[in-house]
Amino acid sequence: MLRFTNVDHKPTRLPPVYGYRTHPLLPLRQALDPIVSKIDQLDEFIKIAKSECHFPSEHGLTREESASIYLYTMDWGEQSLYRILNGVLREKDRSVLMPWHGYLRLFDTALTKLPSLQINLWRGINGDVNDQDNDLDEL
Repeated sequence: MLRFTNVDHKPTRLPPVYGYRTHPLLPLRQALDPIVSKIDQLDEFIKIAKSECHFPSEHGLTREESASIYLYTMDWGEQSLYRILNGVLREKDRSVLMPWHGYLRLFDTALTKLPSLQINLWRGINGDVNDQDNDLDEL
């Protein structure tokens, strides 16, 4: 099976992210406190994620952990958490990730509780990928 990625940006080799695994495990709102003022409507979307997430979880996730995954998948435009976080993760200066350590710890804790699956997953994007000055990268 072929997999493709990096449709919207040039690949860059970056150093690993260190430090977030030693951050205290916090409730979602508290984990995002350092960045909540930087993302429009984040408080409102945190409330939605906590009320709409899959809980109770058959995989043992807490409501906070489940909501951290749900919040990452929510799309409310250019200010969506996943868009901003993905941009920060692509920064060469890893110190810009410090305010994200609480969320990364909660999100990583949640993801490690989920089972691995082998499935085909498709995601639609708006726009013409042929307009990108970038070849599709085959994994």
